[in-house]
Amino acid sequence: MSRPLSLFVAALAGLALALAGGASPAAAGTAGQGSTFFGVVPQAPLTESELERMEGTVGTLRIPIYWFQVESRQGEFDFAALDAEIGAAADHRIRVQPFVYGTPPWIDRVATRPPLSRRGLSAWARFLRVLVDRYGSGGEFWRGRAPRQPIRIWQVWNEPNFVVFWRPKPSPAGYARMLRVSARAIRGVDGRARIALAGVAPVNSGMKTWVFLRRLFRQPGVRGAFDLAALHPYSTNLLELDYQLRQVRRAMADAHLGSRPLLVSEVGVASWGTAPSVFVQGPGGQAAFLEMAYRRLLEMRRRWRIAGVDWYAWRDLFDADPHCGFCQGAGLLDLDGKPKPAWWAYRRAVAEARVR
Repeated sequence: MSRPLSLFVAALAGLALALAGGASPAAAGTAGQGSTFFGVVPQAPLTESELERMEGTVGTLRIPIYWFQVESRQGEFDFAALDAEIGAAADHRIRVQPFVYGTPPWIDRVATRPPLSRRGLSAWARFLRVLVDRYGSGGEFWRGRAPRQPIRIWQVWNEPNFVVFWRPKPSPAGYARMLRVSARAIRGVDGRARIALAGVAPVNSGMKTWVFLRRLFRQPGVRGAFDLAALHPYSTNLLELDYQLRQVRRAMADAHLGSRPLLVSEVGVASWGTAPSVFVQGPGGQAAFLEMAYRRLLEMRRRWRIAGVDWYAWRDLFDADPHCGFCQGAGLLDLDGKPKPAWWAYRRAVAEARVR
């Protein structure tokens, strides 16, 4: 999934008419700063009051950087919205963990088709260098600014094992090409940057997560092109959650990558939804699943080398998503911004982690 997925689909429609995206487990943060182990995925731009509520509890925000929005015309960059979002998070001592995604119309009329041509990959690499030069360790955005929260982890694309996000169909070889180019571009600007694989998810229209990863790990040059693997282990119970994590960890171990950390960059269930879905659990069920999932992931944090867990999502969304029957009601806050039982369960998980 991504933020906001329904608005993203609308953006694609608009483009189509116009034409006719610490590696080791993190310790608790300092005073006033949440543990970077605990993240959330916003479905819409955040208000000041939402950021105030997060401060001291939420450690990371997983946000999209849509290439087609920032560089809708070649060589012309609009950083206004991104500057505001990243700056506001930093002001509240929350670290941004972005995924970069979405091909602009001057490369391909289909935003979900990755830029795998020579021209496309060259432009993609240039865009990544611009982003890292602006928001990375020595980024110009942070000069003369306090507090500083430079972006350290860059996630390359989103759910490439899912046909919705990787057209025309998933390709481990194609993603490997993108990953190698991305790693060279990012590390060439910021030697402290860490590269995260795109989160892979359990989907019907695509490739199984561990099958995709096993094939990816066999591609030339991939081992040196990333620092963290990533998983979106959507499930409704701990057995399913465990199964996905074990399968991915086994695939990593078989590829002699067992020491690499793993980001759970999306996981969640909903309290309500406008479409039937097994992931709609009701307010109490959502809170209960969150509590069980975080307890299990914290318990297995060292054994599975889990670097962080991002709950999908922060706040409920009005607009329905044609690709996700539960996303509308997956938030920790309701449509009015009021805390749901899941928010209090999230806070308890953070508090329990601090006393471990």
